[in-house]
Amino acid sequence: MSGIAFSKINLTNLIDHHIALLERFGIKDEVPFSLIFFSLEDRKEIDSLEMFQRILRRTDAIFNHSNHYVVMLTGTDWNGATEVLSGIQSFLDQKPYDNVVTYPDDGVDAKTLLHKLNNIVEENCNITTDLFQ
Repeated sequence: MSGIAFSKINLTNLIDHHIALLERFGIKDEVPFSLIFFSLEDRKEIDSLEMFQRILRRTDAIFNHSNHYVVMLTGTDWNGATEVLSGIQSFLDQKPYDNVVTYPDDGVDAKTLLHKLNNIVEENCNITTDLFQ
């Protein structure tokens, strides 16, 4: 296992590319993916990116900026994403929040998905970050 880290500037493009692949192969309604958000603002001492790369799958994409993280969990529905996020939050001793959106239920393009995730994060965590832009 080893999640792959990407620059935040690639977030929107990678999501839209993944959606295009699902559409191209006719599996867009059968294989959802999810985006989760968590923050380490209070845990700056952790070498977090390397740690999260080790625990996530090779097909998972990690994006970070200023200790805020969005992870794209391919082939993972809302229940699976919530379980992953809950495990991360528990490990970090953080209050659990459902900072999760799924394709296609919450949006059919990167802009819509990220906008919805941004709204959830602002409401749940009172965090504003340019990671979603």
